[in-house]
Amino acid sequence: MNNFKIFEEKLKERKIKAKVAIVNATIDSAIDAAVEAAKKGFAYPIFIGKKEKIEELLKKVDYKNEYEIIDSADEVQSAKIAVSLVKEKKADVILKGSITTSNFMKPILSKDNGIVKPGSLVSHISVFSLPTYHKFLIVTDVAINIMPTLEEKVKIVKNAIELAINLDIQKPKVAILAAAETVNLKMPSSVDAAIIAKMGDRGVFGDAIVEGPMALDLAVSKEACEEKKFHSPVGADADIVVAPEIDAGNVLYKSLTKLAKADLAAILVGTLVPVVLTSRGDTAEIKYWSLVLAMMMLKK
Repeated sequence: MNNFKIFEEKLKERKIKAKVAIVNATIDSAIDAAVEAAKKGFAYPIFIGKKEKIEELLKKVDYKNEYEIIDSADEVQSAKIAVSLVKEKKADVILKGSITTSNFMKPILSKDNGIVKPGSLVSHISVFSLPTYHKFLIVTDVAINIMPTLEEKVKIVKNAIELAINLDIQKPKVAILAAAETVNLKMPSSVDAAIIAKMGDRGVFGDAIVEGPMALDLAVSKEACEEKKFHSPVGADADIVVAPEIDAGNVLYKSLTKLAKADLAAILVGTLVPVVLTSRGDTAEIKYWSLVLAMMMLKK
């Protein structure tokens, strides 16, 4: 059984039914994901895009439950409409359809009319279910922040902890990754990690346990911790791993999906509502579980 199914049970317990704005909903996988969530009672879909094309796709899935279609001329207008719906409190989640990432993100990040939370930072968070690891592994940031500053890393950590708590992980264990577990002044990532870990000791991140710098093997492997005589409650038991920059994060993300064949769900946080940012090439299953993950961020 897919481990993500536990989230469906939690949505039922929380009685969540979200208004989901699907941006340029002219692609089967996004339609299928939204319809699956609607059939299970979690979503009220708002399909934005060319009406004729959307109606054609809906016929293929034989969906006749409640939904709404907002006719839109192109993907740029579709994205703007979705953001407007959020600002008018008419949408609880945004799901990316057939639209380029740049056109999708532009209205979301707009300084004048966007939906970034005041004082927050938008970051990408992935949740993986792996047969080789004993719990969900949360990975951030692999897609948005290229070379985050120390201040931005702190916000990325806070975003990930918020998501973990919404998944009912009450005391998240956070590994701030670097190439080694020692501080090296020539390796800025290790210095940042040590500072963030000390901030954790001082209570900046609430009840979360934050450790760094840590190499990835120490975060997930008991054998590695024993071999290196590394002692930390985060060792071999991390809930969250924080990449030092986008290259390392993206390599880890793609290694887990392509080589380890991990089950995946991914969203953007730091916005007024959760945003599902997936590739147009991602499967309907990935988009569905990402939508479920987004709904887990909603208030009970």
